[in-house]
Amino acid sequence: MNNWKKAFWIQTILCFGIILYLGYNVLDQSFSLTYMKEGYEDTEHDLMQVCNSVKGKLSRKDFKDIIDRYPDYHGEDLELSRIKISFDKNGIVDSITTDW
Repeated sequence: MNNWKKAFWIQTILCFGIILYLGYNVLDQSFSLTYMKEGYEDTEHDLMQVCNSVKGKLSRKDFKDIIDRYPDYHGEDLELSRIKISFDKNGIVDSITTDW
């Protein structure tokens, strides 16, 4: 077998190996992003259920422990990482939103 034939087959095998590796990486990332998106959607849905159950029922006084633990409280809204709890004039929970 000539040297060029050996080089051709080595190059061909390397090319297919690289293509398979890159294809696996693309598929792996797409599956990971899909599962992450579904997780965010489930979290958003759960948060909306919590919001609907506490809206208008809990007061600022009820959140006293949370406010004491998080120094980001500025008097109007309570922000916890990506969750924002807003109160109305009477100090009752007005809305709970997220910032993804």
